[in-house]
Amino acid sequence: MLCNYLSVSRSGYYNWIKLGKPMHKCYDEKLADLIKEIFDKTKKGYRFITHQLRRWYGIVVNRKKVLRYMQILDIKSPIRKSRFENCTQQEVNEKSRIVCNNFLDRKFETSRPLEKLVTDVSYIYHQSGRLYLSVIKDLYDNSILAYSTSKWNDNKLVFDCLDQIFINNWKSSEICLIHSDQGFQYTNFQYIKYLDNLGVTVSHSRKANCLDNACCENFFSHLKSESLELDIPIDEEDLIERVEQFIIWYNTDRPQDKLKGMTPHEYRDSFQYI
Repeated sequence: MLCNYLSVSRSGYYNWIKLGKPMHKCYDEKLADLIKEIFDKTKKGYRFITHQLRRWYGIVVNRKKVLRYMQILDIKSPIRKSRFENCTQQEVNEKSRIVCNNFLDRKFETSRPLEKLVTDVSYIYHQSGRLYLSVIKDLYDNSILAYSTSKWNDNKLVFDCLDQIFINNWKSSEICLIHSDQGFQYTNFQYIKYLDNLGVTVSHSRKANCLDNACCENFFSHLKSESLELDIPIDEEDLIERVEQFIIWYNTDRPQDKLKGMTPHEYRDSFQYI
């Protein structure tokens, strides 16, 4: 009856008895307030909150402690659900496709910017329709270097993205690899020729193996679960604005474990290469 009156689950109460007996001695209300404040602003999980405590307030705390406080406060980040939907293209004449080797081979580590890039296209939805989003991600710092949106999933969508990187200030002497799946945009002759003229190595995932391009798929998952699916954009204009805002935030203010708790831009600025 007391649990119901206080809106506390019975399992939570018994966990508190088991783990929280010394809580009256070590429970830090100020830390709890900061954790709740960051969660209310971002709706993110304990790893993200741990990084932001350090970045915003200079508080270094173990992530397990943050998780324990979140359990006590009964707050939980939305969980990304597994997707079982699959979208296939119509059969394409195999003679018109150029499938390159998987040169990336899931070796996602890199020593400098623009050494290994990954790219992909995904659906993004608003309340009355959808658009296609193409992105190029740099594996050096996981930053999104370029993106483009369109009503049509065509070559122009992909080439608009490529031009943002390779049209100006590109040094053809640099060794660069760009990896994608075997979508029709990435296996057509124009795409291969465009990159070959720049001296860029083209790499393709193995057929029906999404894990070969998991780094790019991961970004789309974050975009949708942390922004677009929490509050579905009203229209096309709102959708494009939300994508732009998320990418800016992702690059400049979203810390990542793989980057030692820094954001992509912080990591790039902190670890200069020669």
